[in-house]
Amino acid sequence: MKVTLPSALEDFVSSQVDSGEFGDAGEVVGEALRLLRDQQEAKALAEMRAAFAGVDSIGNKGEPTAKDRALISHLISRHRSVKRRA
Repeated sequence: MKVTLPSALEDFVSSQVDSGEFGDAGEVVGEALRLLRDQQEAKALAEMRAAFAGVDSIGNKGEPTAKDRALISHLISRHRSVKRRA
């Protein structure tokens, strides 16, 4: 895969390699993508927790609404889509 970066990002990648923290540009980009994936997964988890916040796990009270179910379904689909691309 070939990726073209703006010069400011190319300079940043080069500085990270020059610092000795990374062996090459591919390692820098790989780490950046891992961080982005982690950030997206954390956001999806937070959204799912918010969707379930009103649901009582012990009793029958607090059943998810149709809106909650739609949101949960959407979040799960989006999470699966991100996982397939990773």
